[in-house]
Amino acid sequence: MLEKGQSLLELILAMGIFVTVIAGLSFFVLDSYITGRLSYEISKADFLAQEGLEAARSIRDNNFNDLVAGSHGLTITLGRWTFQGTQEDVSSQLTQGIRQIQIENIDSDTRRVTSSVAWLFSEGRNQEVELVSYLTNWQKTSGVEIRKPTVHNDPSPRRTTNAGNAYDYPDGTTFATTNYGVNKNPSITFYNWQLPTQAYNSLVLNYRYHAGQAANDRYAIAYSTTGCAGTFTNLISPTSSGAPDTTVSVILDASQNLSLLCLKIYSTRTGSSDNANLYTRDIWTEGSF
Repeated sequence: MLEKGQSLLELILAMGIFVTVIAGLSFFVLDSYITGRLSYEISKADFLAQEGLEAARSIRDNNFNDLVAGSHGLTITLGRWTFQGTQEDVSSQLTQGIRQIQIENIDSDTRRVTSSVAWLFSEGRNQEVELVSYLTNWQKTSGVEIRKPTVHNDPSPRRTTNAGNAYDYPDGTTFATTNYGVNKNPSITFYNWQLPTQAYNSLVLNYRYHAGQAANDRYAIAYSTTGCAGTFTNLISPTSSGAPDTTVSVILDASQNLSLLCLKIYSTRTGSSDNANLYTRDIWTEGSF
């Protein structure tokens, strides 16, 4: 009788262990699926948001006055991007997806453009991607001058490969690769900008990049208008999100001393490496005169 009792107890314990193991494996598989799906949907949203900025540039190039302040959706009419309504349904690509272009007046010849994509990832869990750029009325200005940094500082141990490729061509056909480091602040800095040859009416700092997706490691971009030892402001806040080719911009004071302009990449690693990289395509200013 005692042996039967022990056998029953062993069976119950074995079943308990089996159920625990199966539950743990199920959670791991489900978590991996959710993480992979979220990464895919963020990449899709990034693409749609970037497309929204490119559409706004196309509208600007056709007629700057069409960049009317307010919220807009997008459509293609006669082969051209145009605004239509206050938002655009992109649910064919993301669940309950909405794309919206927000136009804000900075001055008579400058607009702040925010391209956002919001969607439902799961019940009660909404996601949003937002990109910002500044567009000027280049057809009205008499000229635009591009200036670039000429020097970089890659602290030891070096995190960036081919750092000079980050600013060697205006079209961004080459790139520098920065690994997400262990609390690297900065991972690299770019400074000593080419000096202007004109007095500017407006000045915009641009940074073009793409980024690998990471689970925990993060990257960020910041700039200072008072030198590399000055106070920095985030151009891209710390994030683990991947991104396609993307240009982020910030408007500077037209009289900014470019010799004091400094841009840095900084990164943080959490746990083991995600083997993720930030690819810097180009860094430049556009001064309108």
